[in-house]
Parts: sequence; structure tokens; C-alpha cells
Amino acid sequence: MPHHIATLHDLIKSGYRSKTARERLLDVIKQKIETGEELFPDIFGLKSEKRRLIKTLVAGKGVLLTGAYGVAKTDLAKHLHNLLNEYHKKHDVYYVAQCPVQEDPLILSQFLALNPDGYSPATVEPCPICKAQLREVNGNPDKIMVRRMEQLVEGRGFARVQGGGDVLPEEIVGTYNLLKLAQIGDPFDPRVFEPGKIGQASRGLLFVDEIGKLSETAQHALIQAAQENSFTPTKSRETFPVDFLLVATTNVADEEYICGAVRDRLVSIKIPRVNIEDEIRIVQKEVARMTPPIHVPVLFIKLAVEVITTLRGNDRLELGPRTSINAGLIARSSALLAGRFVADYCDIKEGIYTAILGKTQFEDIYDIEKQIDAQFPPVAAYLKKNLPHINFSEMISDYRHEWGNNTDWDDTKIKQMVNNKDLSPAWNHLQQWIGEHDESLVVTGAQIIAIYLAAYEKGCVEK
Repeated sequence: MPHHIATLHDLIKSGYRSKTARERLLDVIKQKIETGEELFPDIFGLKSEKRRLIKTLVAGKGVLLTGAYGVAKTDLAKHLHNLLNEYHKKHDVYYVAQCPVQEDPLILSQFLALNPDGYSPATVEPCPICKAQLREVNGNPDKIMVRRMEQLVEGRGFARVQGGGDVLPEEIVGTYNLLKLAQIGDPFDPRVFEPGKIGQASRGLLFVDEIGKLSETAQHALIQAAQENSFTPTKSRETFPVDFLLVATTNVADEEYICGAVRDRLVSIKIPRVNIEDEIRIVQKEVARMTPPIHVPVLFIKLAVEVITTLRGNDRLELGPRTSINAGLIARSSALLAGRFVADYCDIKEGIYTAILGKTQFEDIYDIEKQIDAQFPPVAAYLKKNLPHINFSEMISDYRHEWGNNTDWDDTKIKQMVNNKDLSPAWNHLQQWIGEHDESLVVTGAQIIAIYLAAYEKGCVEK
């Protein structure tokens, strides 16, 4: 498609064909399925839930993602935004310049009966402001300016409503600025209408986060758009057509506050907690995103996830996957501040306590600390349980015999031990296990072996 298109006339001559947000999403999904690409990279597990989300949106229905805190509801919506933007990178999408709802220009040409071969992009009339533009130029397509929507950004093709009792209905549906109307005198001047979140999201994605925290009147402002693909601004009788994908989220505690009329227009998809293996991968992913890179050994991350999972039954704590992520990130910071590139057992212990106690009411801290203590296993027993085929005692004996009882755990010395075929096979076994399960681009296998052996020998020594 040539990029010198500036007017509706240019667009008609080019043979351009528009697609709805649903059709654009479908195109991207088909292309990724054909190439074997992940639709939701970095969101682990939730295979059935991801499939239901896509099928529901492609069916033209709005989605309500319901689940506990930190189960990737918001991340799923962000990935949908990314999927739509992938389409925009590869294909041209145009809208009418100065239109508050990013109107598809071919809706105007259809209204003027100018589309070749009777092509019909949608069975709707242009928005009131676009109609006014047509009247001003006597329906001349050479005088209707169009723009290319290169990507969906906040306010143009994407909008996020953050749930809260202070969100007003006019923030969602938009309103007419009566002061500007008095000054300008033309109710169809684009400067008079202040589009709300629905208008801003048209041609893309409307994301309503924590919809249950919206007031009932704010929730009702979504109904017309969810059901009829149109909205009526406050202080107006005019109706604006819109085209968007609607994704809302709610936490389980707020689900009861979603009004029935809104719930009835959305397809609810329950998002469960991920299993321990996927939660470990989530923490690894978040730690790996940080700079400078610091490695947190996988068994220490597993320890954090297991301790936090055990305490999730406590009614006084709300411990989602974010708590495990926080524990990993705090462990990483602890190692960074100590000048190390790999976190040790003390670092992860600090991360676990800090992350959990950060979710605790002040009066409960002492009791929760005791509960953490009760769930925290002795590190030697924990390592033996998770690596039963590794004889840590033999490895420590080999090292001490070779280098002395007062020698620190040094990765250069450990490399020599791994390469010494006369020593315990546990050295090679642990090196092999790390290569398969705990490989790092930041540190060597020998450095990770040093951390595990130091933890096994001494546990956490107060510094």
C-alpha cells in the first residue's frame, strides 16, 4: 500500500480494504499459528484459558477475566494489545483525521456510495462529527483527510480504565465541553467533543482493569458499547459507532460488585493460579529482565515458591505469584548490593521474609514470622530432597581435603574438581544437572556449584 495517501479519494483509488479489530486479531493469530509462534510469550501455563480468551474475542464478545491477584490477568490484556500492534506494523490501517473515534474512512465512502463493487466495511453510518465534515465539503472525498494508524497507543485505538470509585461515567463515554461549545458555536466541531475511554479505544482495544471497583453508574456507562458497538456521550443525544475488543478483569473479592447487566454482556473466563513449576518460570523470567543481570539459583526460587504456596491458606495474607516474584527480585538486589553476580541462600531467605511480611498487617507480623520459620526447611535437608542423586557430603569432603578447611568456595578451584576424574562422580552429576536445569548466561556452572555447596555446608550465617 503506498504511503502517500492523504485523502479519502486517495484511499478509494488505492483499493484499500479495511478490517475490524476482531478481523485484525484473527489475521495475526492465524499467521502465528502457521509459523508456530506463541500467542502469549512469557505467560506460562493457562493453556485452556488462553484458548478460550482468543475464541471469545474472535466471536465478537467481550471478556471478563476473573481470578486472584497476580495470576496474569493484566498481562493477558497487554499481550492482546501487542498482537494488534503486530498487525499494524505489517499492514496499513487508516482513520479519518480529526475524528474522535478513529472512524474507518471507508464507512464515509460507503455513506457517499463511492466504494467500488459495492464494498461494505460495516453496516453503520458515520459518526456525527464525520457527517458534519462531509456536509462542510459537500461530500468531496478529496477534502476528507485520512491518517495511517501506525500503532495503537493510549488515546488512539487503545484505552485503559483503571477501576476505582472515583471514575465518572463521562470519563468512559465522553462529554461535550459546553464552554467550548459556547465559544465555537458548532456542536459538531471536533474541539467541542471530549472523547472518553470508549471513543479512544475505537478501532482497537478497551481494557477495563478491576471492573468490580467501578461504581455502578460507571459500569452502566459500558453497557451500550458492549452490546451495540456504539455510545452516547453525556450532555448529548448523538450516537457514535465504535469498533473495539473489550477485555475486563476482576479479582475474586470484587466479582460480586459487578452489576448483572454488565456481567450478562461479558463472557467470564476464570484464571486459576499457575502450578509451582510455572510459577518458578515466572519468577525466573522477571529476575532475568532486570539489569545488571544477577542469577538466582533455581532451587532457591523453588524454595521461595514452595514456602509462599504453603502460606497461601492463611486468611490474613494475600500471597499471589507477585509475592514469589518480589522474593526473587529482593534476593537479586541483596546479591547485587553485596557485589555478587549470583544470589546465595541468605539472599533468598531475606527475599522470602521481606516479600511475605510486606503483605502482613503490623499487628500480625510476629505471628506470621513464626509461621514462616515453621515452613522454612533446613537448607541441607532441602538440597538433599531436591537433588537426592547428588552426594553433597562427598563433594565437601573432596574440596576440604584438596584445599583446606578454611578455604572459601572458589569457582576456579571447583572447575578443577569437576575435571578431576579421580574424585566423586557427584561433581560431574551436579555440573550436568545445572546445565540442564539451572544454566545461566550470567555466571558459570562452577559459581552455582559453589553457592549450593556453601549453603549445604553452613546454611545461612548471619553477616
